[in-house]
Amino acid sequence: MKLSHLNRLTLRQLDVFLAVCQQRSYSRAAEQLALTQPAVSAQIRSLETLIQQPLFDYIGKQLFLTKAGELVERAARDLKQRLINLEIELNELHGRLAGRLNLAIETSAEQLLPRYIQRFSERHPEVEIVLQVENHQGLLRRLSDNLDDLAVLTRVPGDRGLNFTPFAEHQLLAVACPNHPLTQRSDVSLMEVLGYTLLARESGSGSAQIFEDFCQQQSCVIKRRRQLGSNQAILHSLLAQSHTDDHHYAILPKLLVEEEIRMGRLKTIEVNSMPIRRSWCSAYPRGKHLNPVAEAFLKNLHMPL
Repeated sequence: MKLSHLNRLTLRQLDVFLAVCQQRSYSRAAEQLALTQPAVSAQIRSLETLIQQPLFDYIGKQLFLTKAGELVERAARDLKQRLINLEIELNELHGRLAGRLNLAIETSAEQLLPRYIQRFSERHPEVEIVLQVENHQGLLRRLSDNLDDLAVLTRVPGDRGLNFTPFAEHQLLAVACPNHPLTQRSDVSLMEVLGYTLLARESGSGSAQIFEDFCQQQSCVIKRRRQLGSNQAILHSLLAQSHTDDHHYAILPKLLVEEEIRMGRLKTIEVNSMPIRRSWCSAYPRGKHLNPVAEAFLKNLHMPL
């Protein structure tokens, strides 16, 4: 393959290719791009003809990147990021901050980040913020793939090569309906709480893992658990128990439940050594050069609200 062949690459081809990489499906990529599936297939075939190698393997009706596909994906992401940085830098020449910020956050930060985003948007109205919400494991994968400008998470692992800085406290409370027996007492032991059924997120959730770690530190094991798909689902399930004899509990972020507690719809279980206190951190891969928009948002995160 001659290098000159690559001069015929188009940004549209790369956009379609990256959408297929992300979705691992031609049909879902077509939906994302508002195209037909044949149009997506044609763009990929055209790109494969240009590269002179297949970009995907089809195994068991699943799509996998070939080695050539992995190389093209890496180069395509790098090129798109360079263009974003160029747009931002050109805007800076005109004395204004504009462009796109790709921000990824853990699910439990959904109540925290809007205040920071609102403040930033008021100061920099020409910046478009694209927000991706993932559980803890999903966010680590996005950081590993360098898909975002910045991420917000708890429990930053030390072996991932990340720059991170704490900027806000993250409190997890044990909560239940007011008719739960343990809400009538103070100084409740963790063992007593674990005698009831925990409404919990999936194992990839940061909050779930924090509580697991907390129990291990106390030499306790969670034996009774019911898994639900989101913090909101857990919250609604708890609230629905106010007129039943079910006595479940949950470990939820303070920001999510403080209004329900204030209104008396939920109560805190006063467990020894709780609330669990951790920190929200900004994070990005070590060695990554932040563009001016990401740098400005990072400063915004670390300014008091």
